[in-house]
Amino acid sequence: MRPESIRVSVPEGFIEEMRLEPGIDADALVDALDREPSTGVRLNSRKNNASLFEDAECVKWCATGRYLESRPVFTLMPELHAGAFYVQDPSSMIHREIVARLADSPCVLVDFCAAPGGKTTAAIDALPDGSVVIANEYEPSRVGALKENLIKWGYPGVAVVNAPTSELRSLAGTVDIALVDAPCSGEGMMRKEPDARSQWSKGLIAGCAALQREIVADAAETLRPGGYLVYSTCTFNRTENEDMLDYMASELGLESVDLHLDDEWGIPDGLTGRPAKRFMPHLTRGEGLFVAVMRKPFGESDRRKRKRRTLRPKQAMAGGVMLRDKENYMICDRDGMVVGIPFALAEVLDRLPEKTRVVCAGVELGEVKGKDFIPSQAIALSTSLRRDIYPEVELSRSAALAYLRKENVDLPDGTPRGYVLATFRGLPLGWLKNLGNRCNNLYPKNWRIRM
Repeated sequence: MRPESIRVSVPEGFIEEMRLEPGIDADALVDALDREPSTGVRLNSRKNNASLFEDAECVKWCATGRYLESRPVFTLMPELHAGAFYVQDPSSMIHREIVARLADSPCVLVDFCAAPGGKTTAAIDALPDGSVVIANEYEPSRVGALKENLIKWGYPGVAVVNAPTSELRSLAGTVDIALVDAPCSGEGMMRKEPDARSQWSKGLIAGCAALQREIVADAAETLRPGGYLVYSTCTFNRTENEDMLDYMASELGLESVDLHLDDEWGIPDGLTGRPAKRFMPHLTRGEGLFVAVMRKPFGESDRRKRKRRTLRPKQAMAGGVMLRDKENYMICDRDGMVVGIPFALAEVLDRLPEKTRVVCAGVELGEVKGKDFIPSQAIALSTSLRRDIYPEVELSRSAALAYLRKENVDLPDGTPRGYVLATFRGLPLGWLKNLGNRCNNLYPKNWRIRM
């Protein structure tokens, strides 16, 4: 049955293009594009979520992925706001498996087109502790959602950057894994998004391919010898997929890598001899996705020296006590916010140009106001938080939703005065300040539930 939100027909030009590809059953594909999409969630492996979706079917290619039989009102699930899971199309969850196979020790990963953060959080889940992640998004309007999703996911060794991918070339020779989920014509989203149907044209495909070539060239420049470029799109045409792999091989000197994914997962191969995988809605339970891995050949390193960015230490070291393994962090002042930045992340940030806009980096700890230290929302949700520093209060579901709406919350008798960590099923949600006769709800205003 056609999804209720879709009213635009699949473009005839797209159907004709698919019929020209001998490896694609165009009729079966088009039929699948008029059926209901799957609903998937991916659990956060670093947070307590043992009781979440425990009866749901597992996604074959993602150990933490789950299929849901129906779509709940996710906004009214406190666990979502606590970063215990992420709502994601099952096909895109393959990035967790791919990164897990590539990263056998702490490494540097850069996501060149990161918003809204689904593939970034999937990669984070697969990385060993101590790894560094740079999540870049060029469009300023999409940076806020990326920052919020990564703060909720809670990994401390990540920075959000808002820059053209060309600025990241300053990382030349230092990146172990580059993710490029490239801006594309979006054919793979025709089942879910009417715009993907109405905007389709051969001109759009050509324009996207030109931009993709620029981005993968920038990404390839950052790789160390032996480093990997994970390339993906949510489209079906050969121009943006297999042809782009040929471009990376012939023009950028990258080599194809076969990850030998499990045949039982039923993910079709690419249309040419190069190792690649195509998630097709009529063959796999998920939306359209193309993914492949390329590698920079081993050779001389190109670790260029760059002018170091100066991070101003916070003399009082306020907030550092809140961090587990605080000896691994540099405590800094960024625009009045006390921040803990893992030393490994600081070394990578030092290589970025001075003009690069770093939206956030590491873990925001809080602000010093007079004699008061106000803890931040980021440290509440971070997996690096020491849980023995502040008292905690466990909220019921109704109280948790009131908190997330930024409404008044009644605290139990005996709750200590001062800052209190609000939790739901043991998962931190954020801060309250108990004044005795009342309490202040410190949940971020721009994050509040408006339902």
